[in-house]
Amino acid sequence: MSKKTFFKRIALGVIAAMGLGFMVSPSAQAVRLTNSLTLSSATATANVGDSATVTVTLRQTATQTDNDSVTVRVSCDAPTGATCPALSGYQDALADTSNVIVQGGRTGVWIALNGWGDTQNVSTSSMRSVISAKGTSFPAAGTYTYTLYLTGNGGASDLITGTSTTWTVTVSAISTSAAAGSADVYISEDTATAMNARLAFRSATDSAIVATRGTAADPRFTGWAYLVVKNAAGETRVAQGNGFVPVQDSVTVTVSGPGLVRAGGYGTAAKSATLSVSNSGTSFYGTETLAIYADGTAGTMTITFSKGVTTLATKTVTFFGTPASVVTNLSDTYTALRTAGTSTVTLSGQVKDSGGSVLSTGQVYIFSSDTKIAGNVPTTAVFGQTSHACNSYLGSSAATYRLDCSIILRDTGVVTLTVGDSWTIANSTWTSTPIELTITGNVVGSATVSFNKATYAPGERAVITITALDRAGRALASGFTGTGSTLARAPQTNYTLTGVTTAGVSGTAGTNDNTYSTTLTTLLDTGVETRVVTMPSFGADISYTISVSNHPLSLGTFTDVTATAKVVDPNATAIATAQAAADAATDAALGQSMLLTPLPMLQT
Repeated sequence: MSKKTFFKRIALGVIAAMGLGFMVSPSAQAVRLTNSLTLSSATATANVGDSATVTVTLRQTATQTDNDSVTVRVSCDAPTGATCPALSGYQDALADTSNVIVQGGRTGVWIALNGWGDTQNVSTSSMRSVISAKGTSFPAAGTYTYTLYLTGNGGASDLITGTSTTWTVTVSAISTSAAAGSADVYISEDTATAMNARLAFRSATDSAIVATRGTAADPRFTGWAYLVVKNAAGETRVAQGNGFVPVQDSVTVTVSGPGLVRAGGYGTAAKSATLSVSNSGTSFYGTETLAIYADGTAGTMTITFSKGVTTLATKTVTFFGTPASVVTNLSDTYTALRTAGTSTVTLSGQVKDSGGSVLSTGQVYIFSSDTKIAGNVPTTAVFGQTSHACNSYLGSSAATYRLDCSIILRDTGVVTLTVGDSWTIANSTWTSTPIELTITGNVVGSATVSFNKATYAPGERAVITITALDRAGRALASGFTGTGSTLARAPQTNYTLTGVTTAGVSGTAGTNDNTYSTTLTTLLDTGVETRVVTMPSFGADISYTISVSNHPLSLGTFTDVTATAKVVDPNATAIATAQAAADAATDAALGQSMLLTPLPMLQT
């Protein structure tokens, strides 16, 4: 071989020897065997302004002759025009973390995740680090893609292959719009009530509005309406970050039927308006309240609140007109005159307008066929007036509203009462069906009395009926217990009668023993009173006499009316019958004996 070749071989041998020496010599650095970076979820969702969280688990195995470290690196791709929120990391002391050298001041506080370093303990074969990570206050809707990976001791360029993973956060805009949503409407004639309901977001405090129709020339303010709008999820506010954002939107208001509206105090009342509504609960837009007006037309106003093609809510308001009909009734159609000029009955009835709405206000006129008998005397201030006006009502709702008019009683007799809408029947555009009122006297003018049977057994119950009439022959009205409803003198009997006081069988006089009372309690406007008594326990002819005064002032002249009946004792009758038969037999025998006895011979 040549000298040149020899030296080349010598050189190669030396180099090989040196290489073998390097391979068997101990290393001064640990040897990293495996690394991994995993996420608890590859995706997350959040609303604009909210946070998203994920758990990062970092693992490593390495030969341990010295500490070996890895660093978490983060990059992000944000939607156009937006910036990715930086991720923060947090390591709980109780997390499933092992063989990691914890850097001072890091555990238990949030720090930047990008650049987070973990170092494996010396003389251990593996480490595990569990890190809570979050992105806060996402600025806009869209998709945010985070890439997380590990680098080694060599810095950011020392990429550890196979550790890259992605976390995708989809961010949605919060829905503070009423589109496809709904609304609660609070409506009231009382501004304070509606405002309180609006502030407290209460749905049960609004009230129905029933108001006069007003006039077309001067629309009349009627009430307020306030809204609480909801988004498509039915929410009145939406959580964002550590707080809430109120749902708010513009709302279109339209009217069908009578009535007008306007937004707050702005513009002219019309058939439509636009409200700007916020659920802040503390401050309001100037056009947040809806003012409601009558426009001179009676009927039902329907208010529709909408957002685009979505109807959020509807409300109704009733506007009533002037009285157009009434069905009347009287508190008593058959009554006694107690004190002329001051005694009254009440005329009532449900008054309605031309649209059928029940009224709680509105003037009507009452006509009496004879004001000398009943009815207020028409005012003389209006020439030709034949009626008196009434605008008094009772009740708290359409179901209970009633006209309430007093009719003065002046004398006995019969009158008809009619209601209309003008001073005279001729001038009225409508009149009610006449109702008849009968007024009886307040003094017993005549009476009759009778037993319910002609004969009774001893101790049997008997019913005495007294019928009292006034001086015109009308039956005394029931319920009148004044001086005039008494008899002139206590009833008289020739034998004692005991009153029955058992409830239900004592008669219409009541449970007291009224057998000899002069007070009458008439029944059902018939002038009739019944008294139940017990007859004597022996046979007798019974009389029962009542007295009626012949003078209104009861000056001592009376008319007596008597009822009679018999009490028949069957034993006494049988004895009397037997005795009569015996007497008849004796008489017959005596008569026969006299016929058979020979007459004595006359002596010559």
